[in-house]
Amino acid sequence: MLSGSVEASVGRLTLIGSGWHPTLFRSEAEALAGPVGFVHPRIVVTESENSNLPIRLARAALLDDVLLHGQSSAPLEPANLAGKIAEWATTHLPEGTFAIRPRSLGTGLAGFSKSAIAQAAGHLIADNTHTVDLESPENEIVVILAGPEDPSNHPDPLANSPPAVVWGLRSTDWNRVGWGGRQPTERPFFQPVSLEPRLARLLISLGHRTDSEPTTVIDPFCGTGGIAIEAMLADLSVLASDLDPRMVAGTKQNLEWASEELCGKYETTWDVQEIGVEFTPDAWGRVSGSIFAFDPPYGRNAWKSEDGYELFLKACSAALTIDDAGSLCTLLPTDPAIFSEDSDELSDPLVMGKPWSKIVDHMLERGWRVVLTAPVKVHRSLARLVVVAHPSH
Repeated sequence: MLSGSVEASVGRLTLIGSGWHPTLFRSEAEALAGPVGFVHPRIVVTESENSNLPIRLARAALLDDVLLHGQSSAPLEPANLAGKIAEWATTHLPEGTFAIRPRSLGTGLAGFSKSAIAQAAGHLIADNTHTVDLESPENEIVVILAGPEDPSNHPDPLANSPPAVVWGLRSTDWNRVGWGGRQPTERPFFQPVSLEPRLARLLISLGHRTDSEPTTVIDPFCGTGGIAIEAMLADLSVLASDLDPRMVAGTKQNLEWASEELCGKYETTWDVQEIGVEFTPDAWGRVSGSIFAFDPPYGRNAWKSEDGYELFLKACSAALTIDDAGSLCTLLPTDPAIFSEDSDELSDPLVMGKPWSKIVDHMLERGWRVVLTAPVKVHRSLARLVVVAHPSH
């Protein structure tokens, strides 16, 4: 469910990302907000003037925090840092109670005490119009000590960027998305193949583009409805289908449950049909503002097998027929060696049993230009490639 608006929809926002996959966090931030400035692998800034930015950011999967009036610098002596924060507060801290919330990213910064920084800055800021309240403050100043990133399951080419200190006023109208209450095993209908909520939400957020606003998420291989549920919670219409009648019935059951238990009082529009992917244009016609987000079926040998590849190509063709100005986001099984130390030598990995370069060509033949790829580790023997494509025209 959308959690409200970010009050500073126009102006500088500092976006703090998840450590799960920093590269995809930055890609998601750019999809939602447009061009971003780099501060740290998990910190970017945007000066977007898109009036829909609050709604778009509420759909993020990898966004941890949003700061207003953010400032950044190279690491300073702790005393100097406290003075800088206090100077900033004279302009940007509203009257009322406040607390300073220091936190570390990655390994943090050696020699910095979070409690000492909070006490020193708080002492300098406190006056008749600004009083400290650590329990329920009206305003929170977040101070981030961003050091080198911890070793990640997902290699990041920018992981060795210089450390930074960032501070800003936490947005009171944005809340981090929580995954509790809608994990696959918590839904009425569950199958082991169910997609986890974070990945489902990520496919939706990456489908955003700055030149248009999405209205509908289409999943032609809906399975148990994981992507459809996240679309509903993002306040987007849902069109879902599957050839398996058990999955269609299960998705309907899960969407009815989500409508009652997760979506609150706002209206959600959804339709689930038992049809093959090639017939989806006949069922739904043209739908503008579409994000085609799907996890296609594939064979037991996953990345080595071509099972399901023709279905994937049919999905590409159907997507362009339904909306030739939409976005396509998917997860495809790929060679787990893509994460090995010599992965640079794996320039053309196998994906669904075919060299990736061939798949790029086949997608282009069907009107889709790949604009983003990023591998995601599922477990030791399975990796998936996140793929985002826009119409080639």
